[in-house]
Amino acid sequence: MSRIYGKIFQVAYVVPDLDEAVSHWTQAMGVGPFYDFPLPLPFEELAVDERPAPLDEPIFGGVSISYSGDTMIELIQPGTAPSTYRDFLESGKNGVHHYGTWIEDYDATLARARADGVPVLLEGRLPLSRFAYLDTARDGLSPLVEVIKPLPPMVELFDMIRSAAAQWDGSDPRRTI
Repeated sequence: MSRIYGKIFQVAYVVPDLDEAVSHWTQAMGVGPFYDFPLPLPFEELAVDERPAPLDEPIFGGVSISYSGDTMIELIQPGTAPSTYRDFLESGKNGVHHYGTWIEDYDATLARARADGVPVLLEGRLPLSRFAYLDTARDGLSPLVEVIKPLPPMVELFDMIRSAAAQWDGSDPRRTI
């Protein structure tokens, strides 16, 4: 657990092809089932590089999640809108993009990050959570950190997916939330 950013529960990968990534994880890695988020996500607020972002262009081409034990595996295919995901792929990278953490006090965590000079690359609010991507990435040392303040429906959804993964027999490897 990070004393600054909370408990790491998620490893998120940015991939150029979500279908290929889900196939790899379910077949070669034995992790699943993966649950696709319905898109577009219902953002209540969204800011990129601390500026309001228009919601008419998709930030995600696809998002799918599963669990391996207590660790969530998130696979993200960027959309066409400017984002940290698209920037990551366009820089020639793919793979681990960020760790997701759960935090109790969203406002205090963001205030501390800003006071420490940590850039906020993406911030938003969904019906299930508040979140922000903090630029803690250093090549070879650490990826970005996504801090998440979950609301009860998110906790329930993730518990359901973790339970499905624990009982998964390899059938029906891809599902929709």
